[in-house]
Amino acid sequence: MLKLISDYSTESELGEVAGLFFDIDKEEINIECCFGERLPYITVNGNFYPLDLSDRASDNKFSRRCKAELYRVLSAYTGKTFPWGALTGVRPTKLGYEILSNGEDIVRGLKAYGVSTKKAEVIKRVIENQKGFFPSSKKINFYIHIPFCTSRCNYCSFVSLPVGGNEKLMVDYVDHLIREIESGVELLNKENYEVDSIYIGGGTPTALTDELLDKLLNAIPYDDLEYTIEAGRPDTITAEKIDIMSRHNVTRISINPQTFSDKTLKAIGRAHTASDIIKVYELSKGKFKINMDLIAGLADETISDFEYTLHRALELRPENLTVHTLARKNGSMIKFQNAVFSSGVAEMVDMAYERLTHEGYEPYYLYRQKNMLENLENIGYTLPGSICANNVTTMEEFYSVFACGAGAISKRIYEENKIERHANVRDVKLYIDQFEERLSKKNEFFM
Repeated sequence: MLKLISDYSTESELGEVAGLFFDIDKEEINIECCFGERLPYITVNGNFYPLDLSDRASDNKFSRRCKAELYRVLSAYTGKTFPWGALTGVRPTKLGYEILSNGEDIVRGLKAYGVSTKKAEVIKRVIENQKGFFPSSKKINFYIHIPFCTSRCNYCSFVSLPVGGNEKLMVDYVDHLIREIESGVELLNKENYEVDSIYIGGGTPTALTDELLDKLLNAIPYDDLEYTIEAGRPDTITAEKIDIMSRHNVTRISINPQTFSDKTLKAIGRAHTASDIIKVYELSKGKFKINMDLIAGLADETISDFEYTLHRALELRPENLTVHTLARKNGSMIKFQNAVFSSGVAEMVDMAYERLTHEGYEPYYLYRQKNMLENLENIGYTLPGSICANNVTTMEEFYSVFACGAGAISKRIYEENKIERHANVRDVKLYIDQFEERLSKKNEFFM
């Protein structure tokens, strides 16, 4: 356990010195950093380490080099290393693209930041599988958020309300959401944006009644493009809803078991069983391409438990499989509980990579989050010809995102790699009450 006790700063003839006192596993460690021009250095409990910071080509690059040097020094002092080294950002692929654009080898470049060879090779493979996707300031992904669920999972931090007791609110919400969609379609046409994909997420979109789901999908005018709906909870998917989604040209749905252990499903707050997953999958197969999510590190699952889940998922063979590492997110129940977390999560993630790639799946997108177990990552895998374009272009921030609904975050991507964000209010009732005022501000954001 690492805990900051205090900090201080002082001046020396070599530059400003920043000092930090940490408690690391009940050992007090004093770290001093000086990134001055003359002689940059770090001391750890008085041990002096000169730094190689000769390349100051850009502020971002220099900052990353400073972190890499600090990581190198602390690894040497403690004897500990981490799979992602000094990298702390959500998108390590961005650094991979930067290294590639400079004509350097991706693996060698990432290893300079302390990234393990294994993880660096994953990044290289992901980037190779993203060939054909390029940044564009005029292409846009259309996102629609449904903040309702049948129950709340203990690891969830998304904006969502229970379906039970909120039936009237759901009707009002969908009515306002349709108005926002229609306004957005008109605006995007006027501003000459090209809509590349539609993604309806949540929450659980299929938690809507048949009538509300049909009404919502009827308001979306786009055809002949990738069209995904998160139908993540098998207990919300019926033959009627499958028929509604088919009639409205949905091309892909997410069926997310997370695990095939009934014991774990109950522990995390899911209202379905493993057999329910199989039934819904068989109903949906052939009508849509299917995305499936698994989570490594749930409850007190063992490596054998995760191996069983992986085996069952491979028997089904969905077009896409994303393996998430459990994250203790702010706002989730497990963040505030004395939850028991799985040991061997790194082995689970490595097992998934080896098994899935051996079975013909390719890693095609990767991202990280704060508070992930063992500081790991989430990786999306695809069968040949079945890449979910929205996952690539949204995660890599290649295209802008027009986002509708409570808590939805829009992004504008500019040619000079500048990114601006606009967030809708999270509270569903406020979203409805303040609709006109906030819609006007959002429209201004995209004009």
